[in-house]
Amino acid sequence: MLKLLLALCLFSYAGAAIAQPLDLDVIARQPGTEVIKGRAKDGTEIVTIKRAGVEVIIQGDKEISIDGSGPAVLCIWSLAVETQIAADLCYPSEYAQLSKMLSDYVDAANNFIVANSLRPVSKAELEKAIAERRAKVAAGVERYGVPSAQRSFCQGQGQLLSAWNKEPEKFRQELWQGLAVPRPPAKNPCL
Repeated sequence: MLKLLLALCLFSYAGAAIAQPLDLDVIARQPGTEVIKGRAKDGTEIVTIKRAGVEVIIQGDKEISIDGSGPAVLCIWSLAVETQIAADLCYPSEYAQLSKMLSDYVDAANNFIVANSLRPVSKAELEKAIAERRAKVAAGVERYGVPSAQRSFCQGQGQLLSAWNKEPEKFRQELWQGLAVPRPPAKNPCL
């Protein structure tokens, strides 16, 4: 049961964006960007894109992105989405202020992702992915038929919400600081 809920929590931004091909010539002309092409031992092409402390490595259909400046935007965005969903579904009145702050952050992060992604992605695609995620979590949480705060998913999230709610201004500053420098949104490191 817990594994199912944890599996539902694994979440990434709009998958359609990953399928978009990259225009490496356009990317290479962007200020501060370096595109390096090479080959792996098996002959497959490896493309490395470096910009503003972020390194994106693409080999075949595999891609990894690493933000050398600290916690990665896509990681923090995903955690913020999950935490806001937990606040809204598990503790609807207890963490309203934190939920509002997370909502504001997610909106700003959506704008950041749209503006800085190497592949085209729209705000509507991101919002659709969030709505789908919220619906899946809501269905999973409701399936167990016990009060919200007693559900194992909610209990785990409650500890996180409580910790973040103790110093909301510090937490808010940390979130927004991650959006201060324009760079490709990366998934790693995740805290």
